[in-house]
Amino acid sequence: MNPFAILGILSRLEAAHPKAAAFVRNELMTGLPEGTVIEMTVTKPGGTPKTTNVKLTQEDLNALNEMKNMSGR
Repeated sequence: MNPFAILGILSRLEAAHPKAAAFVRNELMTGLPEGTVIEMTVTKPGGTPKTTNVKLTQEDLNALNEMKNMSGR
């Protein structure tokens, strides 16, 4: 995918969801140490909440840094 297209998509998501974008910017993109646990819950309309988590490895951190560098932030 074109990097400029990705940036456009990210910009639209930030505009539509400023609190979520601020959370990602302030918590996820500021440097997370290995072993950090990220938990996410999804609740579909009429459904029950489903929760999962990820314990970050060094490989995960490398991938996050690549995405951060691609976005120019």
